[in-house]
Amino acid sequence: MQGRFGIRRIGIWGAALVVGSFVFAGCGSDSGGTPYVAPTGPAIKTLSISAKNFSFAPDTLTAPAGILQIDLTSSAGNHDLVIEGLPGFQLEVSGTDTKASGKVSLKKGKYTFYCDIPGHRSAGMEGTLTVT
Repeated sequence: MQGRFGIRRIGIWGAALVVGSFVFAGCGSDSGGTPYVAPTGPAIKTLSISAKNFSFAPDTLTAPAGILQIDLTSSAGNHDLVIEGLPGFQLEVSGTDTKASGKVSLKKGKYTFYCDIPGHRSAGMEGTLTVT
């Protein structure tokens, strides 16, 4: 009888641990709760940026507040472009002469954009976008 109850206890506690692990797996500190939704409507300005090995050109941009289109072109390597403070926005390019575009709606302020591929930002692949 003891063996049977021992198995039952392990089964109940094991099930509780499995359920608990699924509950906690959904509770992360990652900001990825909702996917990025691009703004609708026409862009008031298009910003063209070239991604090179460990740099953006230009790396300093100015634009008016509102909906902006960002066109990213790769001249070498695999890169992406993300903007601090804009969760979920990401443009990805791979290889030579590949392009990616996306729209963002930005208020006045300074924004840092960078490549979040490991090692790229620390090698200098970041820039500043000033929105006026």
